[in-house]
Amino acid sequence: MKIGLIGLGNAGSQLARVLHRKHLGLQAIFSRDAQKVEKEGKRMRIFYTNELAKLPVDLDLYILAVPDGAITEVAAQLAGVIEGGSVVHVSGSQPSTVLAPYFESYGVFYPLQTMSKGRRVQFRDVPILIEAKEERLRQRLLDLGRAISDHVYFVDDEKRAWLHIAAVMVNNFTNHLYVLAEKLTKSQDLPFDLLRPLILETAQKVQKIDPKKAQTGPAARGDQETIRRHLKKLENYPDLLKVYQVLSESLVDSGE
Repeated sequence: MKIGLIGLGNAGSQLARVLHRKHLGLQAIFSRDAQKVEKEGKRMRIFYTNELAKLPVDLDLYILAVPDGAITEVAAQLAGVIEGGSVVHVSGSQPSTVLAPYFESYGVFYPLQTMSKGRRVQFRDVPILIEAKEERLRQRLLDLGRAISDHVYFVDDEKRAWLHIAAVMVNNFTNHLYVLAEKLTKSQDLPFDLLRPLILETAQKVQKIDPKKAQTGPAARGDQETIRRHLKKLENYPDLLKVYQVLSESLVDSGE
């Protein structure tokens, strides 16, 4: 299979690396960043361009690894360039059908993982969620997913949208709490490093037991006195106060 990758952001760069390393048919890459795409293209010794119109027109699969808000725009441009082939995006929140007006064969190839610059994703452990109506494309995506991951699933647009909400909660929201906690520790001249073992243990614990059983803390045990003391201390930190109060109330209401 001959693959073209469009976009070299966090997700695109990670996908380019694994597709190239495993010799899975990556033949062309595109990015508006001329310096980045040239560097990666030369490193991998494959075709590269910062002009979408110059992409090879006869590839089997084009992967749109672009921001959600750019999928429709890039798809419309790509439709005027390529002669055939299938097109997929890598978004968790956007349905596959955003590609339907532009291509006959379309789908989704979504790696359910956070991706950041400077950290190499170990794709073997990453769930790959696939959606495609056309059987040949479904099989191609299944084969591609299994070549890089041990966890490949067919998940339709509706279920994937719900899963993306859950992913935002466990990843983005949780990391935001780390940001707020770091802000608080710095304000009190305390090293955030003191919290890292707790963060790690919490993450490891939830791998073994249900999240509800892993819940601890003052709200979980109904310790209203401790909660009141915490809220009092947070009066000069209104953003932290609001988050603490909302989450504590949610914990109490859910009976955890």
